[in-house]
Formats: sequence, structure tokens, C-alpha cells
Amino acid sequence: MILPQPPLPVESGEGWTGNASIPQWNFFGPDKFDVFHLRALFYLVTPKEVANLTGPNHNLSYAEEAHHVQDVFSDTIPVFMVLCLIEAVVSFIVTGRLFPVSDTITSWSAGLLSHMTKICVKTLDVGLYTWLFTHYRLTIIPIDTWWAWAAALLATDFGYYWFHRASHEINLFWAAHQVHHSSEEFNFSVALRQSVVSNFGAWVFYLPMALLGFTPATFLIHHQLNLLYQFWIHTSLIKNLGPLEWILNTPSHHRAHHGRNPLYIDINYGGVLIIWDRLFGTFIPENEKEPALYGLVGRLESHNAVWVQVLRLAEIRRRIAANTSLGDKISAALKGPRWRPGLPFFGLLDRTIPIAKKEEHPERKYQSKVPRWQKIYATIHFLTVMPWFLAMLRGYENHEPYSTSETLLTFVHMTISLANIGSVFDGRSWIPLTETARCAFLFLFFNFLPGLEDEYEYMRSIMRTVLLLSVFLWPVRHYLTTTSAHAATPANGPSVVTKVEKSK
Repeated sequence: MILPQPPLPVESGEGWTGNASIPQWNFFGPDKFDVFHLRALFYLVTPKEVANLTGPNHNLSYAEEAHHVQDVFSDTIPVFMVLCLIEAVVSFIVTGRLFPVSDTITSWSAGLLSHMTKICVKTLDVGLYTWLFTHYRLTIIPIDTWWAWAAALLATDFGYYWFHRASHEINLFWAAHQVHHSSEEFNFSVALRQSVVSNFGAWVFYLPMALLGFTPATFLIHHQLNLLYQFWIHTSLIKNLGPLEWILNTPSHHRAHHGRNPLYIDINYGGVLIIWDRLFGTFIPENEKEPALYGLVGRLESHNAVWVQVLRLAEIRRRIAANTSLGDKISAALKGPRWRPGLPFFGLLDRTIPIAKKEEHPERKYQSKVPRWQKIYATIHFLTVMPWFLAMLRGYENHEPYSTSETLLTFVHMTISLANIGSVFDGRSWIPLTETARCAFLFLFFNFLPGLEDEYEYMRSIMRTVLLLSVFLWPVRHYLTTTSAHAATPANGPSVVTKVEKSK
């Protein structure tokens, strides 16, 4: 879903319970850590609170009402950060293992790219939904009653079920959704590892709600609540929840969904509710004798969040080129990911193949072997990218959106930076050159990048210092490494042993 623009300051009117003026948005303000944002993670929001999220609703058209819907998802990002940190600490206490910082930053990088896309693109989905609702609705379902709240929850989750199922069973949709499944970890940060491309296709599955009479504002609010609920089910710390497992989607059900074991492939698609999977035959419970192994069936060996976004699209392109008939070319994109010429629509899947013992099928996790200093470097530079994302979000929420050129500049800067940071974790050979160029460019053109006003001058100073040091780091390190290598090489060339070792 692409969220609408945030509410604009307006006069207080009948039915509007908020303030007449909108306060300046503060990312880490105390209002972001109130009980409401915690309850929203569990869909524990009353119909009255849902109605209040539409902003001033007196004498507004349905399109204007949608335009004023509060962006609860963005408001909850600080809560995500804190919960990710708490989960990491608790997990370390319980298991003695830290989550890999490289995987965590890849997940957050993918989330930043996906969320920035929602800010940058036009609200096509909201516009079409509103047009369909305005011209072809059967009735108008109120937003502030309990029965309407329950109906909206069911309708939104039903739409999500079919979108999620299509995202696994249609190759083109899977090309986008595989981003979310690409992590070999399972924690809160994985919930944020989302696709950029999915932002453009999900809305189709919710259009029946417009025909039934759910207002655009109702759809936008419940869609946000549906996505917020799915954050907390991405954890290995919460086990079985008893009777709730029959109705709700839980961490146990979602662990099975993320498994790459044959038993767990293409199951448990519900967002908030698991009843759709039970009704349509796609439910399989988590099996304690076969723990889920996370990640893609075809191993992903990269922490580059940009490459993760497009790698499956590249695979589809290769499959289309490999087929000769037009029908097979179309099928390569629109049939199942396992489809091949001569196979059924969804391809073949044998769930009877067990992965019974980890020693027979060890849990593999991609970890590039780069020096610790390189991981620290990548982490620091990820933290220097975050302020530009927060600045764009701040302008968006304070009704001071960037110009088109500023938006594109920020998006390009963040995309290149996040791609490079992931490649630093991967230890790619081109990184010394590209990082030197990136840091030099950012240092020289720092003042042209929007978002960091005078009140953040201390942050400007820190970031300039980091960039300047990084400009010299890579050339100096290359020089020292080369000098050290020459010094260690005998005058008559490498020894016979060295030559033999290199040939292995």
C-alpha cells in the first residue's frame, strides 16, 4: 500500500476530536512511545480511535478524508527500533547468540527503500480505490461502529490473504515478495525487510472493499493496522499461544511460513487471522520435530539490499529469454515460481521430503568473511544514512514535502549508499573505489542535500567528519596493504610453496 499525504492543518470542525493545529513532528517524541502505538501493534484500537485517525472529517469528500489519514505506520518506526533492540538483548540472554549486524542492517535497508518509495510515488492505489468507491459502491459502511470495525478487519485481512498467496504462487509477484523471505534469520528486523515493487501491486486485491462500501479512509487505516500486527509475529522468542493459535496468525504459524523446508513452502498466508488458511487448505502447523530453516531455497549470498530487490526479476528475465514460444515466455512470468514447460501451473512440490536432522541438513547461513573493522565501518555509514530518511519523513509529516528534485536526489543518494554499505559487508572487490567516490561526492555536495537544517548542525559536523575520514581511509589502506605485500615477497619472487598453495 502507498500511504496518502499526511493531514494538513485545518479549522476544527464537528466530528474532529484532534487539535486545530498540527504540532511539529518529532521522530523520537514521547507521543511515539505512548500506549496507543503499542496497542496498534496488536490491532487493539477501538472504532472511535480509528475514526479519530481520519483527522477532520466535517464537510470533506471521501478523497479529502483519505488525504487526512494519519500515517500510523511511520509514527511506529521508533517503536520498531526499540523493540528490535530489546529482542536482540533478550535473544542473547536466552540463546547466547547475537543477531548478525550485517543481516539486520540489510533488513532495515530494504525497509528504508520500500518506505521511501511510498513517500516518493503518486498515490495511484488510493485514487483508484476512491474512484471505484465513489461510483460503484453498494452502500456506505460507517467507520466508528464495532460491527464495521470487525467487518473491516475481516475484509482487509481477506484481501491480504489473497495478495500474500499470489505473492508466493505467481512468479512475477514472488520476484517482489522474495525480498521479505531472503533473510536466514527470523526476528523483528525481518518484518521490515520489504519489497519496493510490492508497493505497486498490492492495492488490486483490496478493490472489492471499495465496492462493498468501505470508505477509502477505512481501508487505509485498517491496512496499516494489518501490517503493524505482522511486525510482532516475526520472532523466535514467542512459542505456542494456546487457543489463540486456532484463530490468529502467531509467531509459530509465521515461523512455519518462513521455512524453506519442503514441508513449509507456500503455507500460512494470513496477516492477522489464520482462519483463511484453514478454510482454503493452505494451513500447516509448525512441527517441533522439523524446525523451520529460514531463507530462500536458492541461497542468497549478498547483503546488498538493492540487489536483493531485483535479483528475482533478473532470474525471470533469463527464464523468459530461455523459452522459445510466446506462451511459455508469458508462463515464465505469470505461473508459479517452480513452473517449467510441461509442468502444472504451480510446478511440482513434494512435501514428503523430510529434513529430520540438522546434522543431515545443517542450517546454513551466509556470512561473508570480512574484517571486523569493515563491519564497523558499514554500520557507522548506515547510521549516517538514517538522518536523511528521518529528515524526509519529518518534512512529510510536517507538511513541508520535498520538491521533486530534492526527493529524487535523496532517493538516489540513499539507494547508492545502501547498496554500497551492503557490498562492504559482502567484501566486494570494487568497494575501495566506489566507497572513495561516494564519500568524496557526498562530502563535496553535502550542502546541496536537503533535510538537515541548522538545528542539526552538530549532526552535519559528525557526518562531514565521517565522510572526510572515509575518503582517505580506502586509498591509505590500499597503499599500506600493497606496501606490506611487497615487503613480504622475497626479491626472487614467491616461493614454490606459495605458488603451489595459490594453485589450489
